[in-house]
Amino acid sequence: MADSAYTQEELRPHTDGTYNHDAPGLQLLLCCEYEAEGGESIMVDGFKIAQILKENDKISYDTLSEIDIPGRYYGDGVELIAKRPVFKSRNQELIQVSFNNYDRGDFRLPNNRIHDFYTAIRKFDKLANDKEMQWRQILKPGQLLIFNNWRVLHGRSEFSGKRKMSGCYINKEDFESVCRINSV
Repeated sequence: MADSAYTQEELRPHTDGTYNHDAPGLQLLLCCEYEAEGGESIMVDGFKIAQILKENDKISYDTLSEIDIPGRYYGDGVELIAKRPVFKSRNQELIQVSFNNYDRGDFRLPNNRIHDFYTAIRKFDKLANDKEMQWRQILKPGQLLIFNNWRVLHGRSEFSGKRKMSGCYINKEDFESVCRINSV
C-alpha cells in the first residue's frame, strides 16, 4: 500500500513519526511545483487542542495523556513501532502532541478504558478538523513551511493536477543545540 502522503487524497491533520521513538522535531515542506486545483496545506496547533480539552473535558484530556498509542510503519524492509500518549508531558508541562490515524497500530485496552478512549480520540479529531482551528494556505513554488512537529499537526486538502512537495526533518535535540550554541 502506498504512503498516503504520495496520493492526491485529503490528509487529515496529523503529526509525523509516531512510529519513531524520537519523532522528528522540525519538519520542512517546500513546494516545488503547483499546477493543481485544491491541495491547501493545513496547520493546527495541537497544544491549543490540548488546552481546550484540559479546560472543557478533563476526562478526555487525561485519557489522551495516559494511554500509550502505538504508531507503526511497515514497508521497505523495515518495521518501526513506538508507543506514546497523544499528550506527552514532563513535570506537568505538555511537551509533545503525537497523533496520526494513518499510522496507528493495533492495541488493546482494558474494557473500562475503551469508551473513554474512543470518546477522547473523536473529540481530538473533531477539534483538529474544525476549520476555525486551522490555518490553510495553498503553497506556491518556492514557498517553504517550517514547523514544530511536536506541537503542530499538518495535513492537506484533496487535489487534482500536479503538486510536488519536498520535505525533510530535523531532530529536535539537534535544533535546540544549535539554538543554545548561537544564543537564540
